[in-house]
Amino acid sequence: MYRTSSSSSAPSSHPMYGHSFYPRIGQQEQTAVPPVPRNSLYHQTSAPSPSSSGLGIRVALKPEYRITPLPQLSPQLGDIPRSNFQFDFEFERKVLAEAEKETPSWSKLGLESLPSKTTESTSSLGPTVDPVVSRYVASGLNREAVSLAVANYGDNPTKVQAFVNGYTLLREMGFSSNKVTEALLMYDNDTDKALAHFLNSSS
Repeated sequence: MYRTSSSSSAPSSHPMYGHSFYPRIGQQEQTAVPPVPRNSLYHQTSAPSPSSSGLGIRVALKPEYRITPLPQLSPQLGDIPRSNFQFDFEFERKVLAEAEKETPSWSKLGLESLPSKTTESTSSLGPTVDPVVSRYVASGLNREAVSLAVANYGDNPTKVQAFVNGYTLLREMGFSSNKVTEALLMYDNDTDKALAHFLNSSS
C-alpha cells in the first residue's frame, strides 16, 4: 500500500540539488553530524566542524570590521585608585537649617565666619532690627523690597506698599534688583512706566 522510497530514486527525483549536502529524513549519510544529546549541548567536542568536512559557508570580514584585541595596560600602572570621598549630607542639612535662622550661630557647626552669600544678602538689607521694616515684613511683605522702600520713602504705608508690589512684579519678570529700584523711583512706583522703560531700553 505504501511505497518505500529507495536511496537510488531520491537523487534522481531532485537532480538540481546534485549530491545531497542536506540530509533527508530517514536517510543516513556518513558526513552528517550525529545528533547531540541534550545534556552535552555545550560540550560538543567530537562533532567535526563544517569547515573541516568541506561543508558550510565561508565568511570573510574586511579588516576595518575585525575586532582587535584590547590594548594591554602597562604593568607598572597597577590598580587605578578609586575615589573614597564621602559627602556629609547631615552636616549640609545643619548648615542649611542654620542659614535660615534669623541669627545663625556658625560657631556650633565649627564654621568661623558666615558664608559669603549670606553676608552679601544681609549687608544689602541694611539693619535687621529696624522696627519699621519688621512691621511691614510682619504684615507679609517681602523683606528685601520693604527695606528698599523704607530706605527711599521712610514710613509711608502707601508708597511702601506700591513700591513693594511693583518691585515684586518686576523681579518676577526677571529684571535685576538695582534696575527695578531705579525705574520705580524714577517713575514714582508706576509699574507700567517702569516696564515700558525696561522694554524700550532692551531693544
